Amino acid sequence: MDMDGRTYKDRVLSVARQIHLPSQVICQTGEMMERLPANVLEPSVCGLTDRVRWRESYAQLKTLMEPYKDKDGMGMLACMLWAASWSWERYKAAGIPESVFIDTMKCFTRFVHEHKASYGYFGFDRDFWTGRQLSLNLFRIGTLEYETIEEQGQREISIHIPSDAKLTRENCQSSVKLAEQFFAKYDPEFAGVPYICESWLLSPALKKLLPADAHIIRFQEMFSIHHVNWEDTSFMGWVYKCPDMPLEELPEHTSLQRHMKAYLLEGGCVGEAAGRLKNF
Repeated sequence: MDMDGRTYKDRVLSVARQIHLPSQVICQTGEMMERLPANVLEPSVCGLTDRVRWRESYAQLKTLMEPYKDKDGMGMLACMLWAASWSWERYKAAGIPESVFIDTMKCFTRFVHEHKASYGYFGFDRDFWTGRQLSLNLFRIGTLEYETIEEQGQREISIHIPSDAKLTRENCQSSVKLAEQFFAKYDPEFAGVPYICESWLLSPALKKLLPADAHIIRFQEMFSIHHVNWEDTSFMGWVYKCPDMPLEELPEHTSLQRHMKAYLLEGGCVGEAAGRLKNF
């Protein structure tokens, strides 16, 4: 039991309800919690909230979880939600609003729904990514996400696009402005640093597949593109929800899916691109 009187199960369920996880997922994580040794896992779980050590703690946790049959990832999800309860303590200490915490941690809800869309059942397979949210390196602010990055003394903020983002120009500009205010107030070391983005959504190929006034194209116009990786295939998972499906069998439910499928069958490449946010 923690110092505040709550068991780790209480902490997990509290976060699960805050972020509106599906009831079936809450039941599945509850079943896994009955099997997991909280006292053994706790140091690594708490380490996920450390801004510097989270990757090391994640590797330790993966090793500790190996003896448990966690094929759907619900045990790891329980650990991540437990860590999120400690992240909330750090949010409160920093004065960051609860609304930002909930919007950020809803990544877990989004990810289990995305897993179901891809495979037909609830699961969690993004544990390699969510240490960023848990360690207060990544925040959802408005329609976009922002990750603080520091390498060799150079600071940048990387923009990520959640699958439920509404990419209208107004939403994106509002999000960026709110992010600038957020970092100026809560993390001044990242005030005024460059904003970058690397995504399939910035691929120049999309200009051949979408009208000029499409939200994605308008989003691209916010960036100065400096690199294109034509070999990257991550777009397949985002556009088609089934990254390994043969091209001939790709679904055609949306105009983007139809146009992209035809383009790929003709030998076209989509890839991804990297760019820097322009001033606006």
